[in-house]
This record gives sequence, C-alpha cells and structure tokens, in this order.
Amino acid sequence: MRQLLISDGTTAEAAPYTGGLLPAGAIDVVGLSADGFTPITAGQTIANSSAIRLVQGTGTSNIVSPWIEGVTVTRWTGESFAAQQAQTSTITIAGTASAAFNATVKITSRAIGQAQFERRSYTVAVASGDVQNTIAAAINTAINANLPAFIASSAVVGNVITLTGQTFDSDPYRVLSSFETQEDIDGTFTTTATIAAGNTPDLGNGGDGNLIVELEASLQGMGRGYYDRVQLPVAPPAYAVAATTYDLYKLGYNNPVAGSINGVDNRREIIVAYPAGGAGQAWFEGQINPWMTSTPGTFAAVAL
Repeated sequence: MRQLLISDGTTAEAAPYTGGLLPAGAIDVVGLSADGFTPITAGQTIANSSAIRLVQGTGTSNIVSPWIEGVTVTRWTGESFAAQQAQTSTITIAGTASAAFNATVKITSRAIGQAQFERRSYTVAVASGDVQNTIAAAINTAINANLPAFIASSAVVGNVITLTGQTFDSDPYRVLSSFETQEDIDGTFTTTATIAAGNTPDLGNGGDGNLIVELEASLQGMGRGYYDRVQLPVAPPAYAVAATTYDLYKLGYNNPVAGSINGVDNRREIIVAYPAGGAGQAWFEGQINPWMTSTPGTFAAVAL
C-alpha cells in the first residue's frame, strides 16, 4: 500500500481544526495515547504516543493515514527537490568542403523499455566550398523540419549543433529521453563532425511537480476515476500541482494482517510532499522527527 499526502505550502501547519476538519492544504501529525488521539507536540516520542497517523486537510474532509505503530516503522528518509536533467549532445562541424557530397546524421532513441527504437535520419546536400557554419546550419534546419518526439530541441550556434532530449511530463506516454547520435562526415571531403556527450538524463529525486501529478494519478487509477455504489464513475480530487516542485518525506512501515504474505501484503509506504522550501516544513520535522528517532529503528532526523 502506498499513500501520498500533499501540503499546499502556504497553509500554516498546526492550524486549528474546525468542526473536526483540518484546513485545506495543511498537514498534521496525530498521536495515539491513553487519552485518545490528539495532535502531538514538538519533542514527543514513542513513550508519549505508541502510534501516529498523518492527516491532510482538504477543507471538506480529512485524508488520514492508517495508524502507524512505532515498533513497525522500517524507513524514515527525506529528499530535497532535485530537478530533472535532460540529455544533451553536440555535433561540431569543422572544415570547408573540398567537393560536393551528402552529409548524413542519425538520431536514435535509447529509452528503456522500447521494443523498437524510434530513429530519424537526415541527409543534407553540401556544396563544394561550403564552410563549417553553413553545413551546421543546414543540418540543424533538416533536424528541426522533422524533429523526433524524443528530442525537445535542436539549436545551432556557429558550427556547433546542440540536441536536447525530452524530460518526463504529465503525459504518461512520454519518458525521460536517452538517445544516440551518429554521422558519416569523416573528413573525406576535408569536413569532419565530432559528437560529444553533454548532460546525462536524470529524473532528479522525483519531486518534480509533473512526477507528483503522475504519482497521484496512478494511485487513483491514472486519474480516470473510480466506481462506487452511488455514482459511476467518481472523479477523485487532485491536490498535486504540476508547476510546483516538492521536497519529499518517505515513511515505511509494516502493518501485519491475518493471512497476508510477510514482506509483500503488509509493506506500507507514506509519502508526504511539501512545496520545496515552503512554509511548514520545519514545523512538520519538529513534530515527527523526535517520534521517529525514538522508535526501535532509531532513525536519523530528517532535515530538508
């Protein structure tokens, strides 16, 4: 089981409940004790509350996690936002053509999981006497006239063409691009092409808003709604914002149920997403860290 709770980054944490409801966008940490359950205060440990649960306010209801017994916690970590990084590659043209010839450049997708790699081939007629900048500009024009889906842009400055791959976005059919570039401009006509790797593709830490939107949608059935006995279908509400970047807190625990497969059915994960550097993070850490560090797992405090 995986659950995602999302703060809006502006609503003050520890805001008072109204009619039992936490304000929309706020996150709270509730403890279980002999007196029932109540928001825990900074510094409280497992000795004060044997179990906690996390609460997200929506304005109309509270989204709550299951009760998390301190003795069952297996993971407490955090990740500060790290941006996605698109792959880049450069093609540097050098020399002046000694005769007319056809120059060919190929770009091939290397994204994981594709049964048939998408590719494009570009052939440009080079005239005798064409200089390196002219040849580079012609190749760049040809690429942009038939840009493959896995390439976000092709740009030329002087004699250097820079290819930039796509990053993941909210379209579930687009993945972070990985690609390979080839050419046949080998100096036969006193013109050469040199391919150099730039940035390597990197998804960052997963706190990109588009990834959080996609995670939220996947946990709700890819945003297609779900069925209940009253109205079919029901569109689940969404709280993740694609334009926002998030810091992530990750809590793992075991919640044994009779008849479950140990390590499979009973493994749970809760992800709390805060807008990167947003209000409330220090408060949230102050509430939950002392409790986490006091559990049998003695997890290190998370400070983002």
